[in-house]
Amino acid sequence: MDFLDKKKRLVLIAIAQKGTSGLAYDELLSTLTVLMTKNTLQSIIEDLYFSGFINIIKDSDEIRLIASKKVRSGLVALDFQRYKLLKFLEEVKKKSEEIAKLQDKNSQMEEIKKIGKEGLELISSGLLTLYKEFPELTIPEYVEIVEVINNDVLVKLTPLITQQMTEDDLKQFLNLTSKYLGEKEAEVLSEALKRV
Repeated sequence: MDFLDKKKRLVLIAIAQKGTSGLAYDELLSTLTVLMTKNTLQSIIEDLYFSGFINIIKDSDEIRLIASKKVRSGLVALDFQRYKLLKFLEEVKKKSEEIAKLQDKNSQMEEIKKIGKEGLELISSGLLTLYKEFPELTIPEYVEIVEVINNDVLVKLTPLITQQMTEDDLKQFLNLTSKYLGEKEAEVLSEALKRV
């Protein structure tokens, strides 16, 4: 599986967010030519069309671009996972205030570990869910969100709750993944592990 690059994801999401009515080509041009050239945008639209990710409908007045149902379903799954992550962060904020009030340091540490485990389980579950829902688009978008959460929150919690995998363990795990699931899967997993 090849992930879509950032430019293609940006164009595809802009189209998909307009739902079943799609997006007028002129509106897409006026919105995104600030970020990329018209030629680049046209090339991306051509690639998305021939990949089956969008449909192009032309009537007498305008050209409309409509994301495929697969793409729109993928965005439903992605936005729901984003919602769950935001809800988790709100809970972390509430719980952190409660934890700060605890007198016992061991109780504080246990509560912090629970929060970290919940976060990692939520992220794992999200990745597995999105792997089934147009992963070419949803996984890289989700990883970008997780990267922000990791840098702000989880990087502090992860060492408290995970047993460190040695370098040899990691190499062996990736070798086994490559052997049984293929090199592409091992590369995807390796990249995901680097970001989390």
